[in-house]
Amino acid sequence: MKRILFVNPAFDEYSTGLPQTMRRSASAKWSPIQVGILPLGLATVAALTPDSIAVDFWDEGVQGQITAADLAHRNYDLIGVTGYVNHAGRMIELGQMFRQMRVLTVAGGPGVSSEPERFREHFDILFIGEAEYTWPRFIADRAAGIARPEYRQVDKVNMADSPPPKWEGVNVDAYLIGAVQTTRGCPFDCEFCDVIYLFGRTARHKPIERVVEEVSTLYRRGMTRILFCDDNFIGNWRYAKDLLRALRTFNRTLRQPITFLTNVTLNVARDQEMLELFADANFGGVFIGIESPNVDSLKETNKPQNYTVDMLDAVRTIHGYGIVIQSGLIVGFDHDDTTVFDQHFAFIQESGVPVPMINILKAPTGTKLWTRLLKKGRVFQSESLRSTSSVEGFTNVIPERMSLVELLSGYISLVERARDWSHFERRIHTLLSQFRRRPDVPLRFELRKLLLLLVMLLQMNSAGRRTALRLLLYTLRRAPFMLERVMGAVAYQYQEALRVPHLQRSIAEQIRQLETGGMSLQREQKKFDVPEGFRRFYPVIFPELYARVREGLDDQSRAEVALVEVTYDFLARWGSSFREFEEHHRTFLHELCDRTIAVENGGPPGRRQTSRQDAGAPPSDEVRIKRLADDVLRCVEQDLRMLGAHA
Repeated sequence: MKRILFVNPAFDEYSTGLPQTMRRSASAKWSPIQVGILPLGLATVAALTPDSIAVDFWDEGVQGQITAADLAHRNYDLIGVTGYVNHAGRMIELGQMFRQMRVLTVAGGPGVSSEPERFREHFDILFIGEAEYTWPRFIADRAAGIARPEYRQVDKVNMADSPPPKWEGVNVDAYLIGAVQTTRGCPFDCEFCDVIYLFGRTARHKPIERVVEEVSTLYRRGMTRILFCDDNFIGNWRYAKDLLRALRTFNRTLRQPITFLTNVTLNVARDQEMLELFADANFGGVFIGIESPNVDSLKETNKPQNYTVDMLDAVRTIHGYGIVIQSGLIVGFDHDDTTVFDQHFAFIQESGVPVPMINILKAPTGTKLWTRLLKKGRVFQSESLRSTSSVEGFTNVIPERMSLVELLSGYISLVERARDWSHFERRIHTLLSQFRRRPDVPLRFELRKLLLLLVMLLQMNSAGRRTALRLLLYTLRRAPFMLERVMGAVAYQYQEALRVPHLQRSIAEQIRQLETGGMSLQREQKKFDVPEGFRRFYPVIFPELYARVREGLDDQSRAEVALVEVTYDFLARWGSSFREFEEHHRTFLHELCDRTIAVENGGPPGRRQTSRQDAGAPPSDEVRIKRLADDVLRCVEQDLRMLGAHA
């Protein structure tokens, strides 16, 4: 291969928060109008690609939707597409278009890792799981003419092996926010969340000096706002504090301090030292999944980090350090009835959270919520509502205590109230009244941010513009050091207000079809599952299978994939007839291990290779083997879903 293209798809015109008329080509010269977050995942894969292969990028959120005409005079040997589950429709469109152009197409990212069965027939090669080990293997296999149709990372990657992103080829000036990742994984186990499903419950992290190096690189490229794209920045509290101290020290060496953003959990409010470090390292905002003011709903979804604290008090404590919360809120839990919408609005206004991100409950495929509701027949097929809904206004869950029409109607009413400019203005006043401690960060004037503010004001409607100007003057009088953060909240409010008409049309169409019978809601059918009897004995037998496969394989980096094959083949053979473990099951599993080893080795045993992720992790490590067993079974469940789809 000589040249490849990486594509980052857009949801729709509203996915960047700015109308199409305000976007610009990624080849344009500097402009105050910037959108979006740097494509960190693709830049990381680019860094894993040999320098002998040229890498180009196309980010549809910045450059607009790519067409065949855009590629007419460019000869690519491969086109790779990434995305989340919400990108699935556009990803599939892209895969079909690129295949018609007879270009080798590959797909990866969280969407593919969550639901590989949705993408297999639309791409030549899938990458499931983290790419740090599988992408270099693919490059080598491709060069040798033996590329596989699927590359799956079963075990979790050592974050020290994740290279610094390669930003060459990305027009950094086109983006508003830089991106760095320090950790993957989260110690909590929220029922609806796919983070632990994809990245595990152990927070893995990069060396601190590497993180500072990546931050420094982006600063030299002009980035003064950087998002730490972590599942939970405080998943490892000791590491988080050490990193915050390093960032605080680094930021004080800069003429223009960087403003940082990240994701944390609400229990950060319990640690005064942590909050002081966040403030003094210049974290202007954090995203926190507050989810619901309904304590029963929080207990239902297993969110003790929220229901064991006074949430209003926790929010005020965090705001008191000058750290602005962007909150995730969800309606539609089993314990929610039609009164929950007013509860949400009252909490939003009383807490002073400037920009609440409100969503309807969804059950991502493979999560505990999805598994529980699927058994009860309460999950819609993925495409039932998607054709008439936006990203925000879509659910695949049948509500428990209200009708779907009531859920949709209450949701859009709540969004409309939250996006009202007068309600937003009151929340900002509440936010500033909660301030208690000024961050130890020098206040600097930056021309670019002033230009961005002026352009935004010109684009706003009259209600938004008047509110923004009043808040600008109010903040200058009360807490001038908070001006950038308040104006950032105004920008978020503005972009969310732009989405409202689109969302209203989408919800209205769904309600119309539901009320007239024009929409056929097909329930997801449970066609194949791992028998409970197998789940009980699997943790006992897995270490035995693990040792047998590792002992037999020439290339031990294939051990995890081989274990997936063995487990899948066993379940595909015994299926739902399996009840209790018997000795002949062990014999059959050993035979499957030996057959799989023979296929993997492809002939006489060769030189033993140790997988990179196994370095320093002895086979006797019981904790690691248990985690690997969970990862293997998760991959098997994905493959069984594919088997069920063709049943």
